[in-house]
Amino acid sequence: MRLRHCLYAGLVLAASTFLVGETWAADPLRVPMITPLTGSIAVLGQDSKKAAEVAQETINAAGGIGGRPLQLEIVDTQGRPEIARREMERLTREGRAPVVLACDISAGTSGAAQFAESAQVPLLNGSAVSADILARGYKWYFSHQISSDDEAATAYAYMQTITGAKPLADRRIALLYEDSPRGAGTGERLRKLMDAQGVKVVSEITYNRADRNLLPVMRKVQDSAPELVVWIGYTEDVVAGLKAARQLDFKPFVLGIGGGLGDPRLPELVDPAIIDQLHVANVDYFNPDIKRTTAFREAYMKRFGTDPSSYAGTCYGAIMTLKAALEAALKTSPDLTSISVRDALRNLDIPGNDTVTPFRFIRFDPANGRNLGAEELVAAWVGGKRKETVFPAGIAVGKPVMLP
Repeated sequence: MRLRHCLYAGLVLAASTFLVGETWAADPLRVPMITPLTGSIAVLGQDSKKAAEVAQETINAAGGIGGRPLQLEIVDTQGRPEIARREMERLTREGRAPVVLACDISAGTSGAAQFAESAQVPLLNGSAVSADILARGYKWYFSHQISSDDEAATAYAYMQTITGAKPLADRRIALLYEDSPRGAGTGERLRKLMDAQGVKVVSEITYNRADRNLLPVMRKVQDSAPELVVWIGYTEDVVAGLKAARQLDFKPFVLGIGGGLGDPRLPELVDPAIIDQLHVANVDYFNPDIKRTTAFREAYMKRFGTDPSSYAGTCYGAIMTLKAALEAALKTSPDLTSISVRDALRNLDIPGNDTVTPFRFIRFDPANGRNLGAEELVAAWVGGKRKETVFPAGIAVGKPVMLP
C-alpha cells in the first residue's frame, strides 16, 4: 500500500476531508506540509515533523492565526521528486490547497516547485538549498531557506578566517560531497569560487548518499593529503564517513556544510573523540545557542528532551513565516486563496530578530522567490560533545580553532 501521509493526533488530517471548493473552509486552518518521513533521508522529515508539532502548539496557544487554530497535514514524499510532484497534484487539484509548505530535500522540493508553478499555487520552501530551483525564475516558489550560493560564500569566508598567517592559496583543501542536487550544487559552487580566488583543490570526490560503506571514499580523500576537508553530507552518510576516517586514522580539519555534521545527535552516533580530533565545524542555517532561538529551543527540549537539529530549526522558522503570511492574507479576505497567499508572501518584511535563524530579515525577491535576508552561521563542536556558534562575529558565542 502506498504511503501517502502520516496521521497523528491533533496535527494531521486527510487532505480529502479539509477543503471544499476553491477556498479554505471554516475553522481550523489546515495546511499541507511535504517532508520525507520515510526513506534514506527520513531523519530530516522526522525532525521537521517534531518542529511542526512545536510550532502548531505555540501558535495555537497564542490564539492561532486570525483567531483560528492551525492544523498541519504531514505528507510523506520519501525525498523523491516524482512523489513530491504527485502529492502536490493531489493537494492542489483534489484538495484545492491554496498554499503548501515544503520541509524537504532539494530533489523533492524541485519536483514540487515545478508542479506548483504550473498549478499556480504558492510553495514555501523551508529546507531545500538548491540554487538551481531559484534559477528557474518561478513566480509561485518562495524560498525561506538559504541557497547553495550562500553556503559556498559562507564556507569560503570562514576558511579565510581560520587560515591564519598562511594564505588560503597555500593550503591543501579537499572537497567531499554527496551527489544529489543539494550536495553537488554547493560543492561545485564552492570549487568555482575557490578556483576564481586561486585556491587549490587537491581532490574533489563525490559519493551516493545511500552508500553506508565510505571507507574507499575516505581513503581517496586521505591519499590527497589535505589539511582541510570541506564535506557536504546528510547525517547517515556523515556517520559512515566519520567511522571510516577513524578506521584509517585520518585526521584533517573538517568543515561541514548542512545538517549532517551539525546534527546534535552526532556524539551519540559516533565516538565524540573523532569529532574532536577532526576539529569539526559546520556551515549551518540554525544553532540553538543564538539568542533568538531561546523560546523555540525550550519548547522543543520540553517536548522531546533534546536540542532541535538544523532540520527542525529551519522548518519551524518557515512555519512561523507562513503564519505571518496567512495573517496578512486574512486581513484582506476571510477566504484564503492561492492569489491572496501569494500576494501576502510577496509583501512580507520580517525583521531578523523575529526569526529563529541567523537571517538579517525575511523578504522575498519578486524575480525568483529567494529570501534576500538569508544568512548562515558556522558552529564548531567543543570537545566533540556540544556546538557553539563561532561565525560571524556579530552572533558568535565562541572562537574558531585555527588551522595549524
